[in-house]
Amino acid sequence: MKVAMLTASVLLLTACSSGSALKEMQSNLQHHHWELTAINGKAVDSAIKSDLEIGEHFTINGLAGCNRFFGSATIDHNTLIADPLASTRMACSPQETKVEKAVMETLGKGATIKHENQLLELTGEHYTLTYKLADWM
Repeated sequence: MKVAMLTASVLLLTACSSGSALKEMQSNLQHHHWELTAINGKAVDSAIKSDLEIGEHFTINGLAGCNRFFGSATIDHNTLIADPLASTRMACSPQETKVEKAVMETLGKGATIKHENQLLELTGEHYTLTYKLADWM
């Protein structure tokens, strides 16, 4: 009986701490504006203004490469998934198209979140997107 109660208590504490860690991560990401600085460790051309905004209830929007995107996201087990995403359909330069493909694929298929200080790293199957915090002043 004591073992069963102890096991139940440990499971409850683990669930609560996991839930609080998730809420803390969500809170740290929401209501911020992030600028894309690198893809797979390689700096993004500063002329390409790719960004990501995460709003209330995890609505997201931004500029992928040259097209705007918007939708909503969820976090499940430290993975951010934004599916489905809608976007505009403007013609992009080849350089913008490469950035756009990386952003849309990574957000749409899901990415592991790494958030430290003012950097946000989203690692998907093929791309790692590095964003820096760039809140509106």
